Amino acid sequence: MKEKIRFSLKLSWVITYAVVAYLIATDIYTPSMPSITRYFGATEDLIQLTMASFMLGAFASTLCSGALAENFGRRRIFIGGQLLSVLVSFLCIVVQDPYLLIVARFLQGLGCAVASVIGFSAVQDNYSPKESARIFSVMGAAFAVIPALAPTLGGHLDQLWGWRSNFMAIFFFLSCSCLLSYLFFHLPEKNDQRVPSNLSQVLKTYASILRNKKFLRYGMMNPIFISGEWFYLTILPFYFIQVIGVSAPVYGYYLGAMLVSYAIGTYLATKLIDSIGHDKTIKLAFMTSIWGGGGLLITHVCFPKSPEAVAVCIGIYLIGQGLSFTPSITKTLESFDSIRASASSVRSSISALFAVLGTLAASFFNDFTLIPLGLYIIFLSLAGLFLFSFLRQNEDS
Repeated sequence: MKEKIRFSLKLSWVITYAVVAYLIATDIYTPSMPSITRYFGATEDLIQLTMASFMLGAFASTLCSGALAENFGRRRIFIGGQLLSVLVSFLCIVVQDPYLLIVARFLQGLGCAVASVIGFSAVQDNYSPKESARIFSVMGAAFAVIPALAPTLGGHLDQLWGWRSNFMAIFFFLSCSCLLSYLFFHLPEKNDQRVPSNLSQVLKTYASILRNKKFLRYGMMNPIFISGEWFYLTILPFYFIQVIGVSAPVYGYYLGAMLVSYAIGTYLATKLIDSIGHDKTIKLAFMTSIWGGGGLLITHVCFPKSPEAVAVCIGIYLIGQGLSFTPSITKTLESFDSIRASASSVRSSISALFAVLGTLAASFFNDFTLIPLGLYIIFLSLAGLFLFSFLRQNEDS
């Protein structure tokens, strides 16, 4: 029993660090986006594509990593994806062309996203549903608190040594993750079995997952919040630095403070699930985010240049997102057993696709005010509430 507990703790911490490194790679350099724009003499829209291309790569990765893991083994694909991200991170450091940086970020996302797909499925393979919910809540807090420090670090690195130093930091964190995974990511044989399949079988498996009503009802909820998250991550660096006039390090502090709210949401979710259940917790998450979106519209009218007011509103939205994480992911994957890696792959693909849509929407609608962000959050929240209720009725019928 003690050996099993040590194995479980080791596995969960390796997975948590791998996903944290993935998240750090997404936002540590956001304070540098204005600097990158000036360095290359490019437009804001072009540099914002470095975020969209990263998530597009993550989307492509999540489509196939689950099936690859079931064909070649989870450990091999888990480590291989991280090795790819490490190699491409070096390219990001030395790149001299903005278009090549966009391509490099695509490949970086391709490698990084493997950690979440295989990691989340490995957790549910090795823990009971109740234990999985608790572990995902702890992971959710770690996913918020630790990456929350990344923008702060990124702002200081940008100010001290320029924007390339942020990609050096990404290279370091991903290298550590790859090494730890090589040393400690080991699964019981029964949970790392290889199930050979061809493309036709993979597509049939994905189709069966998407026809699962429970998967759709819970699997679509957190990606909706992720779309809003990537909308604000795309526009806020320019709003804080160019409109409000704060420095890159100060913007990093504000972004870090906002992201801590996500940890608060994941903590509250563990308490609420036990008292009111998964469904009501998800509905509460959407209602909380509506308050955040409405607050942004009020802030635009009354305090357009108050970074504190913007941070509070985004923080409220992130509490809602944190509330949705645990009930969404645990209920999404608990219906699957032998194809859980594929189910996790489809779930992560949906999340990455919504992130891409959020980034592209931000680039299209950004007018350097808070109105597009506030309206987008409210629209997503109302759409999420309607979709969740509709799918529940459809599942019960």
